[in-house]
Amino acid sequence: MFLRPNHRTLRILTGYLFVIPDFVGLLIFFIVPAFLAVYLGLHEWSGVGKMRYVGFVNFRSIPTDPIFVKSLLVTLRLLALFIPLNFLFSLILALLVQIPDRTTSVFRTIYFAPVAVSSVSIGLIWKFMCQPNGILNVLLASIGIERQPFLGSINQALPVLVSTILYQSVGYFMVIFIAGLNDIPQEIYEAAKVDGANFLQSLRFITLPLLKPVSLFVLVTSLLNAFQVFDQIQILTGGGPAYATTTVVFYSYRLAFEFYKFGYGSAINFVAFLIQMVMSLALFRLMREEK
Repeated sequence: MFLRPNHRTLRILTGYLFVIPDFVGLLIFFIVPAFLAVYLGLHEWSGVGKMRYVGFVNFRSIPTDPIFVKSLLVTLRLLALFIPLNFLFSLILALLVQIPDRTTSVFRTIYFAPVAVSSVSIGLIWKFMCQPNGILNVLLASIGIERQPFLGSINQALPVLVSTILYQSVGYFMVIFIAGLNDIPQEIYEAAKVDGANFLQSLRFITLPLLKPVSLFVLVTSLLNAFQVFDQIQILTGGGPAYATTTVVFYSYRLAFEFYKFGYGSAINFVAFLIQMVMSLALFRLMREEK
């Protein structure tokens, strides 16, 4: 006879059943490609024919590659712009539409709508808006400001790129923050209000500390998303002008699929994976120490 599992065993099995699909996706799309990148990085391969083993030659060439160094600096600047702005804007929107009613439901839908739009479409819209005769320059000219090059400027191209990523990501993280805010017991706010705390004091001493688990998720996910941006770069600038928007991931793509240096491109991609892992672990450690 088969023994019927108890409730605790059923809960554990149910939890694993929910986790298994996510783990399989992580294994197929992240862990296996990371090991494959290491394997390809030890070889020289043009995409056809036999691979030639070269050892760590590709990895040793990375620190002396001036384009890689520049792409790494571009990536760091992109992260420095995107992560804090994404955190701030998504938290502000979540605070504004946290309490559900007819008005906030409409605004929630409006703010979340860009998440459902493809990044290619958003990139094309931004590209048309930023043309010399695009709507942004028309508006600037109407108030007496000189037309700007935007995507053709070394200094302006990266902020424009960041704005497109923000437009599509803020609504998603707003929903994450709303879920975190709704988990905070209202009794705590009521007690603080009785003690004379204003909105900013409640935000500083109640909301932000109790949102730390959610904040950690938002920061780490923002880091990974920004590091792996590709569609917007390809559509808006193609990595230009003068490599001003070429990130590490985009540079590894160009090496592999435009210059057919799959070995060297894979080596750079693995280095990018290591950088993301180190930065994510640093965020985990920082948030744990501040807990």
